[in-house]
Amino acid sequence: MITLHHAIKIAAPRPAVFTALTDIEQMAAWHAGEIEGEIAAGKILTLRPKPETHFSWRTETLEQDKRIVQTSLIETDSHAGKTLSFQLSDLEDGRTLVALTHGEWAVDDPHLPFCNTYWGEVLFQLKTYLETA
Repeated sequence: MITLHHAIKIAAPRPAVFTALTDIEQMAAWHAGEIEGEIAAGKILTLRPKPETHFSWRTETLEQDKRIVQTSLIETDSHAGKTLSFQLSDLEDGRTLVALTHGEWAVDDPHLPFCNTYWGEVLFQLKTYLETA
């Protein structure tokens, strides 16, 4: 099994980053496609970046301004059951470090390289939203 690891430094305070990752209205401003549901413990979030693609995630853990852990329930291009985690921490220069892991990928999953690329794009969209808003 493979776990993807991504990180980005964002010139915004940790509470603002956490809110952009958990508030559906803010997510709609920086995330591609349609967003439905809620990010709260036990609740389901569905992302539809393209009409033919959707992902549903159940939020397992929310630690205010620190951590989000979700489990995939539906993935149109891959198997469900993977874990997604966002870890937020303060940097000495006032920026926030966002560390993302997306785990339990099968080694031969053909969608793995595409998802790896997509996460880089998504994190850059988050950074741009927070630094230019």
